[in-house]
Amino acid sequence: MKKIIGFILLLTQLSCAKPPQDSITFKVQFQPETKYNQTTGRTSQTVIKYTGSEISLHRLKDRGIQNPTISNKKTQKEYQLTTGKQTDGISFPCNVLLLKTTNMDGKKDGSDGAIFHGHCLVGDMPVFDSVALEGLDQKQKASLLQIMQNTLSQLIFPVKKLKIGEQFSVEYPLTIPMEGSTVEMVVTTNYKLIRILNNMANFDISQEYTMSPVLLDNSFKGTGKGKGKMVYDVAHTIILDYSINTEMEMNKKLDSFEFNLKAVSGFIQTTRISK
Repeated sequence: MKKIIGFILLLTQLSCAKPPQDSITFKVQFQPETKYNQTTGRTSQTVIKYTGSEISLHRLKDRGIQNPTISNKKTQKEYQLTTGKQTDGISFPCNVLLLKTTNMDGKKDGSDGAIFHGHCLVGDMPVFDSVALEGLDQKQKASLLQIMQNTLSQLIFPVKKLKIGEQFSVEYPLTIPMEGSTVEMVVTTNYKLIRILNNMANFDISQEYTMSPVLLDNSFKGTGKGKGKMVYDVAHTIILDYSINTEMEMNKKLDSFEFNLKAVSGFIQTTRISK
């Protein structure tokens, strides 16, 4: 009898248990009256190697160009984004405090302590219209505003209803100047939903670069790819963790020499929420 009762209780618990979540509505947006502490980190290494005749390479050396030319960069920024109370059903105030900037050489860029003022439309990304920081002129303020807006633009995604195993893509166009011409590039980023656990949606990220030279002959070649991970907080409609590593290679034959470029970069962003 006890075994029968235990079996009945087990069936009751299973029938009342919440079924595992297998789909989400992916929509990134900030919420009113919330504080977001965000850290972004970027690393990059670019190596350019030149090959050609001794005369052409000597000319490059006379121009002060090292072979290979190696550039390394590393920056980290810490922000605090605070949203205010929604009163009109349309928007709510939004401020960002730039807490700290760290470069690999230890130098400061003078932007620590900047406060960005703006608003956030319900269901949309923040828009900033002013920045306060002592000692900045209007041109410097405009530049800081643009950098902040570009940073937040990376959080703009289409609204998608996804099941586990499904994916969506985002395309981002770029233009790179090269030897008096340009290279038109489209970066396609694919996001695949792989798991939903405890209201957290986990994505695999893959990235592809498509390059089309403009006014360049067929001697140009370029490829690029990337891989990463993303964690989306379903309840709070925000990306908590985003990381991606990318590689890009370019090759161009000129009249007197040939150069090969290889760029490796990494991007990490974390967000933590508090009321």
